[in-house]
Amino acid sequence: MVKAAKKGGRVRDKWRDKQWVIVNKPSGFEPPGSVNYVPITDGEQAKGRVIENTLHDMMKGNPDQTMDQHQIKIFIQIDRISDGTASTRFKGHEYAKEFLRSLIRRGSSMVNFVHDYTTQDGHTFRVAVVAFTQRRVNASKKHEIRMIAHRILSEKIPQMTVEQFVQETTGSKAGDIPRETNSLLGAVIMDEAKKISNIRHLGIKKTKLISTPESRAVSDAKPVEATTTVAEPAPQ
Repeated sequence: MVKAAKKGGRVRDKWRDKQWVIVNKPSGFEPPGSVNYVPITDGEQAKGRVIENTLHDMMKGNPDQTMDQHQIKIFIQIDRISDGTASTRFKGHEYAKEFLRSLIRRGSSMVNFVHDYTTQDGHTFRVAVVAFTQRRVNASKKHEIRMIAHRILSEKIPQMTVEQFVQETTGSKAGDIPRETNSLLGAVIMDEAKKISNIRHLGIKKTKLISTPESRAVSDAKPVEATTTVAEPAPQ
């Protein structure tokens, strides 16, 4: 068999064209500073890139970190790049699939609730709450637990800045957080939900940034309508 002749010329090493950028944490995570070191080809194209970390990665250097923080994924999005450093915004978080599966038990009920809420400074997040009861509960009690979650989230989130939202939903804020939940906001919901049924775990399972004031301003902007000039009639 005759082999095809190789084309001449050198193969360009794409890695030589890349530059390394320090990625800083978004507001809401303590202590502040860098969390990633990533290669990029072009600064403009890198904007909007989403990077996955764990809560443990985001909280390194914080004495309040716990083992459960390895089970929570944090997503941050590159916002701007300047002088080899990227600033980011919080894009959302979620439980790791393995951690979520470990919470499922026979003879108990899982209650899910999802709704969109907007912070005081205009960031809209989709918030998912999950609860696991000690024993099976009927549909009526599941509905009551969902309504408790909705009432508390509707009261609390519109009064928070995006930084406060991050701290109180992900568990990045230091505080007396019970082992049955992952965050301060989850603890508030759980205290009320326990009046309905024995709760084994209740937490903010997932958040996702839906829109920002800037993104809504762009989408809501309407094109300026072209004005039609009407010619004056010629003098008789």
